Amino acid sequence: MNQLPKGWDNTTLGAVGSWGSGGTPKRTNKDYYNGEIPWLVIGDLNDGLVYQSKNTITELGVKNSSAKIIEEGTLLIAMYGSIGKLGITGFKCATNQAIANCKVYDDLVNKKYLFYYLKSRQEHLLSLGKGGAQQNISQTVLKAYNCPLAPLKEQIRIADKLDSILAKVDAAQAHLDKIPNILKRFRQSVLAAATSGKLTKEWREEHLESFDWDEINVSDIVSKIEAGKSIKCDERPPGEDEFGIIKISAVTWGTYNEEESKTLKDKTIFLENRRVKAGDFLISRANTLELLGMPVIVHNVTKNLMLSDKVLRLVMDEIEKKWLNYFFRSPMGRRQIENGSSGNQESMRNIGQKALMAIILRNPPLDEKKEIIRRVESLFTMADTVEKQYKDAKARTNRLTQSILAKAFRGELVPQDQNDESAEKLLARILSDKEKKSSAKPNKKLVTNIDNNIKTDKNIDEASVIKWIENLEKESFINEDLNESFGSDYEKLKKILFALLKEDRPIITKVFDVAKKDFIFKKVQG
Repeated sequence: MNQLPKGWDNTTLGAVGSWGSGGTPKRTNKDYYNGEIPWLVIGDLNDGLVYQSKNTITELGVKNSSAKIIEEGTLLIAMYGSIGKLGITGFKCATNQAIANCKVYDDLVNKKYLFYYLKSRQEHLLSLGKGGAQQNISQTVLKAYNCPLAPLKEQIRIADKLDSILAKVDAAQAHLDKIPNILKRFRQSVLAAATSGKLTKEWREEHLESFDWDEINVSDIVSKIEAGKSIKCDERPPGEDEFGIIKISAVTWGTYNEEESKTLKDKTIFLENRRVKAGDFLISRANTLELLGMPVIVHNVTKNLMLSDKVLRLVMDEIEKKWLNYFFRSPMGRRQIENGSSGNQESMRNIGQKALMAIILRNPPLDEKKEIIRRVESLFTMADTVEKQYKDAKARTNRLTQSILAKAFRGELVPQDQNDESAEKLLARILSDKEKKSSAKPNKKLVTNIDNNIKTDKNIDEASVIKWIENLEKESFINEDLNESFGSDYEKLKKILFALLKEDRPIITKVFDVAKKDFIFKKVQG
């Protein structure tokens, strides 16, 4: 944030709370688990109040690991995988090491204000992740992260306003989130009506003399089934001049997705007679029970891909492809596919070619079949339009949340009150209180004066303090170091330090050192 609103100040996350993380008791020790203590993992974080956990641990598990009990109302943030995922504890609990916890300093920052600020920065925090398979950030990165601090009273107004506005946005999101299930049920009802004859009941009575539909097997309309091979490949889609094999996921979701493919290490083993072509009717012969046998009709092809051993091509007339596509996706078709499947594992079931060809389907006269296809396509086009509108609205709502949060932390969401104590004064007051407490204690640490020309009784001025800082070999210092070199004129030293902090190009910055549990000053490099 380049330009802060009047009365605001920049600090770091480390300065606004006490940070820590959890741990994982040894998994092989059953005495550590299934106890009375809720134990949170990243999957439990919900960007809101956390009231439940999937796992629990025992007191023995806490004592024999780095897990710690944290209080209700503690701010949580994920450091691994879903970096930036947030939560506020609704109960006493423990967490694993992938979650950082922050007990905010209530006299400095409002908890909900800090929560919303972190929510506004989730995308940026995610971009800071490092590592291979699982990106992560450290507590060091979190504690050094910038935090714009509004006056405390303004923080409360901002948090309250965000609570009010975002509750309405969340309500809109909840209404929008019902639409996918509504569309799914609508499409299923259309397919059920289409394959049972209900969709064209009036049409049939008006146009046909015979109302009967024949019962046939899939083998009566499919002339051939073709399968590919299982070949070791590179786990990436092939490039323009490369060849590959489609994965099950290429035909799983109702639309052919050629990006779900693998690249052949040797393109000479590509089978031309198993090349995927526009117009192909494809299904998976192995998948989860819910997705087994889900069909697609290929419309666009841009890659050199062949069938795999788990994806079948059914050869038939064009009109039968559309009819079988609807039937296999209908409740009646799904039941027969599931009943014809084999395998004991729910995660991967199979259907053989013989069982597939034996499936029974009702077959209307050709003219009625054409009318059914026309009506289904029309109704599905309407559903697709609604789905697109839903996705656009969902994206706008997501952007609206971020827009509101950005506005809040630019100081534009609530009116400012000139009577509010500024964040700068708030920080100075807290620092002064700490200094007074510190000065009341005996000074056990003697600091060698870096510049021998600067004496304890010498008059204090800004130039001498700057020279002292420049000659300082350490990268940081505390008030006691200055007091040791310049004497005990705390008020004058404080004014000089804050003047240096306010410069356009400051030579020092002020941060909170968790280990010392106090503010320190750090030299700015360059």
